[in-house]
Amino acid sequence: MPDQNALVRTAIARLLSEKTGVAVISMKESVAELLAISGAALTLDSLQDLLLEMAEVRGMMVALDL
Repeated sequence: MPDQNALVRTAIARLLSEKTGVAVISMKESVAELLAISGAALTLDSLQDLLLEMAEVRGMMVALDL
């Protein structure tokens, strides 16, 4: 069984792929969506860090609107 981190990374990748072409995404909306689909047991900070890291790799900016 994949670990929680791998499941969250998969959920983030799916979320970001759905937003392909969008220059800026909302941190607040993205985190809420990720929590709803993954039920992540990670801390909010860890989830935000992963989202920022993966969005940066894809050339997307994340609005820090928490």
